[in-house]
Amino acid sequence: MDLLRLVDHSLWANRLWIEHVHSRPDPGARPRELLAHIVLGECVWFERVAREPKTRETFPVLTKEELLRRLEENGRTYRRLIDAKLDEVVEFRRDSGEEYHASVRDIVLHLLTHGYHHRGQLAAHYAAARESYPNTDHIKFLMENRL
Repeated sequence: MDLLRLVDHSLWANRLWIEHVHSRPDPGARPRELLAHIVLGECVWFERVAREPKTRETFPVLTKEELLRRLEENGRTYRRLIDAKLDEVVEFRRDSGEEYHASVRDIVLHLLTHGYHHRGQLAAHYAAARESYPNTDHIKFLMENRL
């Protein structure tokens, strides 16, 4: 499995969704909350890996610029972790108070599937409103990036 390719796909898909959501008015905040949750959820986990927890809220509404800035930072963090720390085990406490541990490899996989889940929620939101939305599946990513 090529984790870097999956990360590149996730970053590409998140960028498309950020552009899409911020290009049109939406009467509800949910799409913007989901985008922030994807990006800030990654921040929470990266902070756990660094043993420097500080991000608390994961469902705020962020500006397009803030989302894109954090997305780029997260991309750099993904690459650093994949290059050097995949087998490192991280001890952490979940918001529920439950203590657990996971390898950085499993945390990266968790974050990637977490993004797929919430992008699916975004697609369902727009489909229910009978509005178009971006195709961010993996084959589309490969086709657009000629991989």
